[in-house]
Amino acid sequence: MRTTLKTIATATGFSINTVSRVLRNDTRISASTTRIIQSKAEELGYIPDAIASSMRNPRTRTIGVVSADFSNPFFSEIIRGIEERAQEIGYQMLVGNSEENEEKERHLVRLFLSRKVDGFIVMPVFGKDSKHLEFYSSIPVPFIFAGRYIDGLKSHSVLHGDEDGEESVFDYLLKKGHRNILYLSGPDGISNTQDRDSGRQKAYDNNDVRSDQKYVFHLTGHPEDGYQAINTAINKSMEFSAVVCFNDIIAMGVLKSLAENDLSVPNDVEVIGYDNLMFSQFMEPALTTVDVPKHRLGYVAMDILEKHINDPEMKYETNHLSSRLLFRDSTGSDKAKQR
Repeated sequence: MRTTLKTIATATGFSINTVSRVLRNDTRISASTTRIIQSKAEELGYIPDAIASSMRNPRTRTIGVVSADFSNPFFSEIIRGIEERAQEIGYQMLVGNSEENEEKERHLVRLFLSRKVDGFIVMPVFGKDSKHLEFYSSIPVPFIFAGRYIDGLKSHSVLHGDEDGEESVFDYLLKKGHRNILYLSGPDGISNTQDRDSGRQKAYDNNDVRSDQKYVFHLTGHPEDGYQAINTAINKSMEFSAVVCFNDIIAMGVLKSLAENDLSVPNDVEVIGYDNLMFSQFMEPALTTVDVPKHRLGYVAMDILEKHINDPEMKYETNHLSSRLLFRDSTGSDKAKQR
């Protein structure tokens, strides 16, 4: 026999209305009442009737999440933050992977719209033309960009200081006396690359040092990219004393190539990553990197999205989280190490 709200109400002594509100995650119900009802619902094997619920309420309490790259743990951490906040406020997620492709990104958004999601969190690519901007401008539900933006809709974004973060990296190296700094930048189609390139240039300008574009390699962001870039630079007899990587994943390949070419880190070459992925502290040597609050970024994005779902007239504003340069063993010992 199927367990209903009435079954749970009878078993607990609470009204059907109270049971319904608890199972819809109404935070106005006391914690003790919520625990009793949720425990009994689980004990009785209660399964919500999503179809009946959607007929009573136009909201599905479901959001769509479009990740840029499932293979990159950076995005997994953001999704974990989204999921944590979503669970707290009673939302479910549909998750897809765009593979950094704008057409697939738009396809996923359309697919999730057909499932009647209440809103979106997207990690977007720029788009080659105005089509991407026009597409998002026409979406009928609220949306937030997590960790990135597209031009014209930056107010929909929760960002983490890409320009300032990369500026701090190059400022540190330039003040140490490095001049030949190999910069393994990211792909052209995302805002992070644009902002970090800008941060690099600001550091050169502020230190009154001329930057040389031949030391900039635009990569896709994978370990083999870093490995091949270092091999290419060495084969071209390029002299460099530091390598700055768009992300920690690229840095993995960099460290492998440097070791194979008998270059000591940090004695011969200093290496700095970006993102502070969990494994970066276990690299050999442990990687100096820019710490990005990935989980927090996802959590905040979900929190803001819910506010816009509840108030469609609410004004969008760009939200900024802070990043910081985190020193480990892949840079010299003149700075205090932090674990």
